Amino acid sequence: MSSSKLRWYKDIDLFLIIVVLALCAFGVLALSSATRSFESGSVTYVVKQLIFGGIGFLAMLWLIRTDYRGLVRYVEFGYWACIVLLIVVFFMPAVNGAHGWIPLGGFSLQPSEFFKIIFILLTAKLLANEQEDEEGRRPDPLRNLLFLIGYGVLGAGLILVEPDLGQTMILLAIAATAMFVHMRGRVFWIVFLIVMVLVLAFFAVRIAYPDQLLSVMKALMDYGILEQHQYDRFEIFVCPECNLAEDGFQVFQAQVAIGSGQLFGKGLYHGSQTQGNWVPEQQTDFIFTVIGEELGFVGSVAVIFLFFLLIYRIIANGLAASDRTGMYICAMIAGMFTFQIFENIGMSLTLMPMTGVTLPFISYGGSSIITNFMLMGIVINIGVRRRKLSFVS
Repeated sequence: MSSSKLRWYKDIDLFLIIVVLALCAFGVLALSSATRSFESGSVTYVVKQLIFGGIGFLAMLWLIRTDYRGLVRYVEFGYWACIVLLIVVFFMPAVNGAHGWIPLGGFSLQPSEFFKIIFILLTAKLLANEQEDEEGRRPDPLRNLLFLIGYGVLGAGLILVEPDLGQTMILLAIAATAMFVHMRGRVFWIVFLIVMVLVLAFFAVRIAYPDQLLSVMKALMDYGILEQHQYDRFEIFVCPECNLAEDGFQVFQAQVAIGSGQLFGKGLYHGSQTQGNWVPEQQTDFIFTVIGEELGFVGSVAVIFLFFLLIYRIIANGLAASDRTGMYICAMIAGMFTFQIFENIGMSLTLMPMTGVTLPFISYGGSSIITNFMLMGIVINIGVRRRKLSFVS
């Protein structure tokens, strides 16, 4: 084997791959327990998840060998292909009131998941495009920013209309991360402090003046800014004990499941809330409640620690990137996963509003796990190319 190929294998972030596979293992265990009492049984869900994970793993390996700079160069073609798919979903049957999937036999394609990859690559391309072209002209940063806003509004707007508030929030988290990284020096810290003050102020108001906060949200609903179901979810976030007969029931049962796990949990397949199907959508949005109930505090901390290692390795690859494009990509992927983890776990503990946001590599979903593996392939790809001659075909 040539020295160049030896360098290629040496530069692969094997630790990141191990962390991802460990998270997938937790996901399969939790999924098998959450779906054990379903009429179709857990085997169907577990087998499908393993198949999706296998496809995603192969896609990750392919992306490790494919220069990410080539993907970025032609990302506009992928963008418009995703836009077409996001329009096609409106002609497909609605699932749980949302037009977000394209049925393909026994598999449903969710274009909004793959749009996240395209949006990350496109954002990185436009923000990092500061090099002169062949004629010596330097791109206008304001023009690039306006194009980025236009691209983002079109894609996020279609996803919001599906309606899919969770995916829209993820896109906003990606954009916010990119803007933070793009800022320089004092501006970055000023914006960071403003955001932190606003977040703390919001939670202070939530605790001290819940009724007044709900009145404001009710007014927004009356003016048509919020839908009824969005207000209902926000009401549960502010007042968890309200509306226990409907959406509040789900959050209440999630809290019971996690709290009853105590230190070491009730044991896999022995959780009363999980095996009794008391937590709706437990295999997807509320998969963390299975871990909390059956594996307890210790199991929950283990999963959260794996997520910490995941984010750490993504950031490390970004800091070692050979160009600004790779740095932006890793930063946005880290920001996206951080938001998803905090939102998914937080909504089970009423720390965050209830939205349809999955837990990366653990929640059930074909498009989701394939997308996550593809993003890991791009991150490792960036790490492999951190040295200019470390990858030779």
